[in-house]
Amino acid sequence: MGKRNVWLPLLALVLLLTGCKVSGNPLPEGMEEEAVLEQGREIVTLVNQEAWQEIYDRLRPASQEGASVEAFQTAVLEKLEKAGAYEKETEAMATGQKLKDTGEEYATAVFYCKHEKKHMMYRVAFSTDMELMGLEVQTK
Repeated sequence: MGKRNVWLPLLALVLLLTGCKVSGNPLPEGMEEEAVLEQGREIVTLVNQEAWQEIYDRLRPASQEGASVEAFQTAVLEKLEKAGAYEKETEAMATGQKLKDTGEEYATAVFYCKHEKKHMMYRVAFSTDMELMGLEVQTK
Protein backbone atom coordinates (compact mmCIF):
# COMPACT_ATOMS: atom_id res chain seq x y z
CA MET A 1 0.00 0.00 0.00
CA GLY A 2 1.41 3.39 -0.92
CA LYS A 3 2.08 6.12 1.61
CA ARG A 4 -0.76 8.18 0.23
CA ASN A 5 -3.29 5.42 0.87
CA VAL A 6 -2.10 5.00 4.46
CA TRP A 7 -2.40 8.68 5.23
CA LEU A 8 -5.84 9.33 3.75
CA PRO A 9 -7.89 7.61 6.50
CA LEU A 10 -5.62 8.98 9.21
CA LEU A 11 -5.85 12.48 7.77
CA ALA A 12 -9.63 12.17 7.52
CA LEU A 13 -9.72 11.10 11.15
CA VAL A 14 -7.57 14.03 12.25
CA LEU A 15 -9.79 16.40 10.29
CA LEU A 16 -12.87 14.84 11.87
CA LEU A 17 -11.52 15.35 15.35
CA THR A 18 -9.99 18.78 14.79
CA GLY A 19 -13.28 19.99 13.33
CA CYS A 20 -15.01 19.20 16.61
CA LYS A 21 -15.26 21.99 19.10
CA VAL A 22 -15.18 20.64 22.61
CA SER A 23 -17.94 22.62 24.20
CA GLY A 24 -19.45 20.18 26.63
CA ASN A 25 -22.31 18.87 24.49
CA PRO A 26 -24.34 16.11 26.15
CA LEU A 27 -23.14 12.58 25.55
CA PRO A 28 -25.22 10.40 23.23
CA GLU A 29 -28.06 8.60 24.94
CA GLY A 30 -26.90 5.55 26.89
CA MET A 31 -23.27 6.69 27.22
CA GLU A 32 -21.84 7.40 30.66
CA GLU A 33 -19.17 10.03 31.26
CA GLU A 34 -17.10 7.89 33.64
CA ALA A 35 -16.99 4.98 31.16
CA VAL A 36 -15.92 7.28 28.31
CA LEU A 37 -13.21 8.87 30.47
CA GLU A 38 -11.99 5.52 31.77
CA GLN A 39 -11.64 4.08 28.26
CA GLY A 40 -10.04 7.32 27.08
CA ARG A 41 -7.45 7.17 29.86
CA GLU A 42 -6.55 3.66 28.76
CA ILE A 43 -5.83 4.96 25.26
CA VAL A 44 -3.74 7.87 26.62
CA THR A 45 -1.75 5.34 28.65
CA LEU A 46 -1.21 3.18 25.55
CA VAL A 47 -0.05 6.23 23.58
CA ASN A 48 2.52 7.05 26.23
CA GLN A 49 3.65 3.42 26.34
CA GLU A 50 3.99 3.64 22.54
CA ALA A 51 1.73 0.59 22.20
CA TRP A 52 0.83 1.41 18.58
CA GLN A 53 -0.35 -2.08 17.64
CA GLU A 54 -2.68 -2.29 20.61
CA ILE A 55 -4.18 1.11 19.79
CA TYR A 56 -4.66 0.06 16.17
CA ASP A 57 -6.25 -3.23 17.25
CA ARG A 58 -8.79 -1.33 19.35
CA LEU A 59 -9.96 0.76 16.39
CA ARG A 60 -13.31 -0.19 14.98
CA PRO A 61 -13.02 -1.84 11.54
CA ALA A 62 -14.20 1.24 9.63
CA SER A 63 -11.41 3.29 11.22
CA GLN A 64 -8.78 0.64 10.46
CA GLU A 65 -9.49 0.67 6.72
CA GLY A 66 -6.50 2.08 4.92
CA ALA A 67 -4.73 3.06 8.16
CA SER A 68 -1.71 1.33 9.62
CA VAL A 69 0.18 0.96 12.86
CA GLU A 70 3.04 2.90 11.29
CA ALA A 71 0.71 5.77 10.43
CA PHE A 72 -0.33 6.13 14.07
CA GLN A 73 3.25 5.93 15.24
CA THR A 74 4.43 8.52 12.72
CA ALA A 75 1.57 10.90 13.48
CA VAL A 76 2.10 10.88 17.25
CA LEU A 77 5.68 9.90 18.12
CA GLU A 78 7.34 13.17 17.09
CA LYS A 79 4.91 15.14 19.28
CA LEU A 80 5.55 12.84 22.24
CA GLU A 81 9.30 13.15 21.85
CA LYS A 82 9.09 16.96 21.85
CA ALA A 83 6.79 16.95 24.89
CA GLY A 84 8.99 14.70 26.99
CA ALA A 85 7.84 12.17 29.54
CA TYR A 86 4.21 12.06 30.63
CA GLU A 87 3.73 13.47 34.13
CA LYS A 88 0.04 13.83 34.93
CA GLU A 89 -3.47 14.59 33.75
CA THR A 90 -4.50 18.13 34.62
CA GLU A 91 -8.04 18.24 33.26
CA ALA A 92 -10.53 15.88 31.61
CA MET A 93 -13.99 16.03 30.12
CA ALA A 94 -16.29 13.96 27.95
CA THR A 95 -18.51 15.53 25.33
CA GLY A 96 -20.99 14.41 22.73
CA GLN A 97 -20.37 14.94 19.02
CA LYS A 98 -22.08 14.13 15.75
CA LEU A 99 -20.54 13.29 12.37
CA LYS A 100 -21.74 15.85 9.85
CA ASP A 101 -21.86 13.48 6.89
CA THR A 102 -23.72 10.58 8.53
CA GLY A 103 -25.30 12.07 11.64
CA GLU A 104 -23.70 9.34 13.77
CA GLU A 105 -23.41 10.37 17.39
CA TYR A 106 -20.26 9.62 19.34
CA ALA A 107 -18.39 10.68 22.46
CA THR A 108 -15.02 12.36 22.74
CA ALA A 109 -12.89 12.10 25.86
CA VAL A 110 -10.59 15.11 26.10
CA PHE A 111 -7.54 15.09 28.35
CA TYR A 112 -5.15 17.93 29.09
CA CYS A 113 -1.89 16.48 30.36
CA LYS A 114 1.41 17.82 31.61
CA HIS A 115 4.52 16.32 30.11
CA GLU A 116 8.12 17.02 31.06
CA LYS A 117 8.59 19.82 28.48
CA LYS A 118 5.13 20.69 27.16
CA HIS A 119 1.43 20.35 27.81
CA MET A 120 -0.52 18.01 25.53
CA MET A 121 -4.16 17.56 24.62
CA TYR A 122 -5.49 14.11 23.79
CA ARG A 123 -8.87 13.60 22.11
CA VAL A 124 -10.18 10.06 22.00
CA ALA A 125 -13.40 9.36 20.09
CA PHE A 126 -15.73 6.44 20.83
CA SER A 127 -18.84 5.19 19.08
CA THR A 128 -22.01 4.66 21.10
CA ASP A 129 -20.90 0.99 21.30
CA MET A 130 -17.63 2.20 22.91
CA GLU A 131 -15.56 1.26 19.87
CA LEU A 132 -12.48 3.42 19.37
CA MET A 133 -13.13 5.67 16.38
CA GLY A 134 -10.03 7.80 16.46
CA LEU A 135 -7.35 9.63 18.35
CA GLU A 136 -5.75 13.04 18.13
CA VAL A 137 -2.72 14.25 20.07
CA GLN A 138 -1.76 17.93 20.05
CA THR A 139 0.89 20.01 21.74
CA LYS A 140 -0.64 22.88 23.71
